[in-house]
Amino acid sequence: MGVGLIAYLAKSGLINLGRLERLIISWPFTVAALALILLHIILISVRLSLLFQPQGLTLPLKTSLRLTLVGLFFDIFLPGASGGPAVVLYYATRQNGGRRAEVATVVVFDRIIGLFSLFVLPLIFAPVFPHLLASVQVLRVILLSYSAVAFLMLGLFLLCLWSPSGANRLVSAIHFRLLRNWASRALETVRAYRRSPATLAASLALSLLANLSMVGVIALALLVVNPASVAWRLCLIAPIGQIVNSLPITPGGLGVGEMAFNTLFKLSGLSGGAEAILCWRVWAALLSGLGLFFYLRGMEPCVVTRPAPMGGASSDNPVAPEADSARSARSSDYARPWRASKRLTFR
Repeated sequence: MGVGLIAYLAKSGLINLGRLERLIISWPFTVAALALILLHIILISVRLSLLFQPQGLTLPLKTSLRLTLVGLFFDIFLPGASGGPAVVLYYATRQNGGRRAEVATVVVFDRIIGLFSLFVLPLIFAPVFPHLLASVQVLRVILLSYSAVAFLMLGLFLLCLWSPSGANRLVSAIHFRLLRNWASRALETVRAYRRSPATLAASLALSLLANLSMVGVIALALLVVNPASVAWRLCLIAPIGQIVNSLPITPGGLGVGEMAFNTLFKLSGLSGGAEAILCWRVWAALLSGLGLFFYLRGMEPCVVTRPAPMGGASSDNPVAPEADSARSARSSDYARPWRASKRLTFR
């Protein structure tokens, strides 16, 4: 389907595939774009490692980076942007039988913060372009929709944090006991962030910087295929296009993202959007080769430990039984205590 959409765009004259040859001639832009994409990967890897800390866990940045690179490879070659997170979730939980709900919640929450920042980013830049929004009704509707989604996500998160009774009622409405147990443990994991507002703020800041780096990649792509379209309004247009590109329709959003960028660029008085996102795909595919390398090589065992509390567990036994029992006791009535594990491993 994605290839068919690309062929349609090329045949209709909306995209010029021949311009991609300039990527070889303009190699300095390619090098700069690869550096920005790598910066994006490092930022979200740091975010994932950071989000484990309020849970009393330590995820090494090296491990997080390997997981993110493997996720990038599957982001490119599986439908939408859902393939990568699914693979990361699988590897993150596979060796953590006693802590799957806890680890899975952190991984999913990491992606939710990234998605939330992608909705927020165009809202931040919207006041800078009042004339563009006044003249293009479609952009106003899109931004209003993004505002509603962002507020809904924020409201659900605050409900989990500051209204335990309301959140517990939602959990108790789940009829399947196993699913209810997982939901209760996930809710308890999310509540741990109530004590770490600085971690949440840092994670959101890292997400915004990571998404801004992708705006820079689109700008570099335009410098290659259509320099006349490089404008500050890309800060508003590019994040909107990235969200559409994340829809799980075709592998990596191929074709869907090109049509979305082409339409958004046309509405904002620019051109070359489809070719720019194709340049991004080529650069991301090149860098995703690192993820393919780690995937074929096999993820080496990496240890995520609970730091020993004062007067608690030793380095040989990183999980203090008392702390684990206390955490289980704080969960809801539907949560059964899970096994205390000495290590959490990723393969």
